[in-house]
Amino acid sequence: MPIQVEHEGQTITVYTEAEHQQAIDDEVAGLKVTNQNLKTEKQELADKLNTKAEEARQAEEAKARRDGDYEALERLMNERIEEQRRAHDKLVGDIRKEKVGNALGGIVTELGAGGTRNEDLRDLLKTRFEFDYDSETGQVTVAGDGVTSLDQLKKTIQESGRYDAYLAGNPASGGGSPGSQGGGPAHKKLSEMTERERIEFKQRDPEGFRQALTSR
Repeated sequence: MPIQVEHEGQTITVYTEAEHQQAIDDEVAGLKVTNQNLKTEKQELADKLNTKAEEARQAEEAKARRDGDYEALERLMNERIEEQRRAHDKLVGDIRKEKVGNALGGIVTELGAGGTRNEDLRDLLKTRFEFDYDSETGQVTVAGDGVTSLDQLKKTIQESGRYDAYLAGNPASGGGSPGSQGGGPAHKKLSEMTERERIEFKQRDPEGFRQALTSR
């Protein structure tokens, strides 16, 4: 159960690690449900519009056949070909986006310090490297700074020193006590932090969180 602690004239609710994680899991689950519902509604609307458009085209095509209007038939055939091409390109693009996103997200989750630092690391990698997906080999490719594979990218992130501020277990990532130069919410007082910032601080640096809680 959460406890109430007086700190610098304010009452702060402190949760256990399990309660912190459960709150985060519940929030993520709720966002996923909302997002999926929106996607479903959007897809249902698109399906209805596509059905009506196809019915209208079939009616036009039947009339053109009856009338022997070969020009109209050719136009309708070209429209179908173009739609198929666009659908194929969209499918390829969606697959590429998913594969690249999953690969990049996996690396950031594995190496990153968590929270907003993972977001910053992901954004930084997107600006410094070009990612693509080779459908023939089923591999995500990387280009930039002499890197040509995901394994090389991971090695560069870990060893180049350019990304140390975003990595888990690195002092520069904000794992020190409040007021350190690691950045992030840890330099704030607990009373100035949002609940999410306090949760991330406690997860990232339990000892620093305890010290900040007991300090006056």
